[in-house]
Amino acid sequence: MSRYYKRGWIQPAKHNYRPRLILASTVSLTVVSFAVSADADGDMRPIEVRRAEVGAMVAASGCEYALPLLGVIADESRRALDYIAQAECALETGDSIAAADSFWQAVIYRHQLTDDQKVYVYRSLGYQAESAGQTSRSWIAWNEAAQLTGEALDELMVARAARIDGRVQAGVARLQRIEMTQLHGAPLALYYEERALSMADNQPAAAAMYLARAIDIEDRPYRRFQRGLYLQQAGDDRGALSEFRYALQGDPENIDILLSTAYAAQRAGDSSLAVCLFERVVERAPSRSEVREDYAYALLQSDREADAAGEFRTVILNGTVRNGETIEARDERIYRLRRQVEQLERQTYGFAFASYRDGSTGNGLNLPETGPNETQMGGEFGWRPDALNTQNTGLTLFGRGYVSADPGIITLNEETLQLGVGARWKPLAGHDFYLAGERLIAGGDQARDAWLLRASYGWSDGLDWSPNETDWNYSTVFADVAYIPDNPEFLSAYAAVRQGRRIRTGERWTVTPYVTAVGQWSDDTFQTRERLEVGPGVVFSHWFDETETSAPRQRLDMEMEYRFGVGDTDDQAFIARAVWHF
Repeated sequence: MSRYYKRGWIQPAKHNYRPRLILASTVSLTVVSFAVSADADGDMRPIEVRRAEVGAMVAASGCEYALPLLGVIADESRRALDYIAQAECALETGDSIAAADSFWQAVIYRHQLTDDQKVYVYRSLGYQAESAGQTSRSWIAWNEAAQLTGEALDELMVARAARIDGRVQAGVARLQRIEMTQLHGAPLALYYEERALSMADNQPAAAAMYLARAIDIEDRPYRRFQRGLYLQQAGDDRGALSEFRYALQGDPENIDILLSTAYAAQRAGDSSLAVCLFERVVERAPSRSEVREDYAYALLQSDREADAAGEFRTVILNGTVRNGETIEARDERIYRLRRQVEQLERQTYGFAFASYRDGSTGNGLNLPETGPNETQMGGEFGWRPDALNTQNTGLTLFGRGYVSADPGIITLNEETLQLGVGARWKPLAGHDFYLAGERLIAGGDQARDAWLLRASYGWSDGLDWSPNETDWNYSTVFADVAYIPDNPEFLSAYAAVRQGRRIRTGERWTVTPYVTAVGQWSDDTFQTRERLEVGPGVVFSHWFDETETSAPRQRLDMEMEYRFGVGDTDDQAFIARAVWHF
């Protein structure tokens, strides 16, 4: 009980040898009788007698029954020592709010206390008010304690309380007043911690340095964790990961530390560790869908594509709205996950096309592997072997074929049948850049047997369906350099740009008006050619073949363009295409 009880203010009962059950029953009856007498017109017994009874209760069975009676005595006596006794009893029951309130009442009657007693009350109030979330009371209490003692530790606690109460500059000023030589051990570690916290927003690297000093003196998991956060802010992902791992050793079940370590491992490129940590979080908090989604991406980075697709499916079926996320944003995110599932589970791709250009002539401007003119029909089929691919990089094996029409007519000429087989390599995960080698195989007399080498780059925005938008941006860029080293050699550079706006016309249907520019330069040893065309176009698109957890696998595009020649290219042409992507 109270330090003042123990000094003789009220002596506890000396004989505690009765059976516990009988003792508890006696205490309960005493409490009831005391409460009844207190609620009557007034208990006429001296307050000292009632204090003695409550002291006996506390000594016999703790504070559970005695706490409300101590409150009655304190409110009646208006004595600081009675409020202190009530506060200490509240502490024994684990009620920091009641303890802080009672210590605050003792502060009101502080004129009854000695200086030592005041210091005890102020410090106790400082600790308990902080625990109860009463930050202003904590700051007031520590400020009073520091004024009484002048001790460095009390000054340090004032600085801490000021920071917690939002008085940042005041806290920094109090830190500057502290004589460090008066602090040793844990208080010195706390001083370095406060220095770190006071500068963390603007100087995370310096904050991490001060926390390192605190850790050298007193190593605690929360300090390792906080230092990891500062190192992360300073851009030191490896250092942050090291600190998080130390913190995790000391507090292995802490979800926040587990998550921070997992994210740090991802940023540092340690996908295996990230998977392990995310898995532990998911096991402990299976309802946190955002963590499960990040777990799926970690699995993807570890090339565990089947497991990643399974986790993405779980998130999709759950469909939980994250904190601060709108329904529309959730739907967009879920659609992206469905597209991720579709791509993860797809090893093959293909497209078939038919195109028409009026007034087509054998002007040789087409790439040699695409026939004499743009009126043609064909397709391509590709396979991405798991063994030859990692996340968004790797090798694709493909085969293709097409046949062109004779100049000026629509009838296809079988002598133009061109076949090809090859491999296409994507070396960069973040860019659609490809290097390809292909063997062209002549299927007719007007086709070619040759090797074709090429490099190409593409970029697009708004190419896919958007589930919540009525209209959205549509941009595509494609550039290609092709080289045939056979005799005669052929070198070509080609680029095409589109800019438009997709407009929803139905579920999975859009119409997209756009403008386009197409340029090509070629040299076939005998002559050099070039063309530049610009003009308007429109494409009607439809997405289909989807499931609840997978985005549409197929798309049909129907395009029309009217191009005008620019510069030396003075002709005009109407172009139409139908492309089936599957």
